[in-house]
Amino acid sequence: MNVHRFGTVSSTNELLREMAEEGAPEWTAVLAEEQTEGRGRRGRVWYSPPGNLYLSVLLKPDISVVELPRMSLIVSLAVHCALRQRDVSLRLKWPNDVLWDGRKLAGILMEGKTKGETVHYVIAGIGINLRDLRGEYPEELIAKATSCEEAGIHWSPEELLVNLERSIDHHRLSYRGAAWKEARDEWCAHALWDRDYIYDDGTRQMRGRPVDLTSDGYLVLQTESGRMPVQTGELVEV
Repeated sequence: MNVHRFGTVSSTNELLREMAEEGAPEWTAVLAEEQTEGRGRRGRVWYSPPGNLYLSVLLKPDISVVELPRMSLIVSLAVHCALRQRDVSLRLKWPNDVLWDGRKLAGILMEGKTKGETVHYVIAGIGINLRDLRGEYPEELIAKATSCEEAGIHWSPEELLVNLERSIDHHRLSYRGAAWKEARDEWCAHALWDRDYIYDDGTRQMRGRPVDLTSDGYLVLQTESGRMPVQTGELVEV
């Protein structure tokens, strides 16, 4: 992984997108100490003070648009694998959060460039909370988020970067064939599927419990009307 290191940036994803448009090769990465405009899903703010890990990695999978949901699962599995070497209790929440004690410890923002059925590139933006959030984050986020320090998982940014590189490299081609089935099964084995959520895709909401992933990586929800696969959206705590 060819890592470009920065102090403070607005967004590692945006910086890497510029590099991708200029022809950067696959496996180019941007690492920052701080983000001033870090983003989560749907444009939400990802608070990014110094001391945590903010990494974006450029991937160029030979994959169709229909298969793209698999990449989100694969990257979240890679992050989970890297972190769980020091805490096996970490769980996964669809589409790509890593949880400790039910709260978000790491989040992933997948963005990319497509045209028709062609995928030009994918950017995996990874944010991992390493140090204690209390006293610095808004109260409403502290109830939902946690950190390696709070969980008693001790990583230096450099140690974790090395581990992440190995794990992402190991998983990044696991989007087809037997490797995809193995990755999907492993993801399901570590998923937090013991509660109901409100599924929200921006246009509709419904209550359901996650129970499975389809062969394409869509989430299967058990609802009052039966099982329903969903491709995009998020799960909100009830």
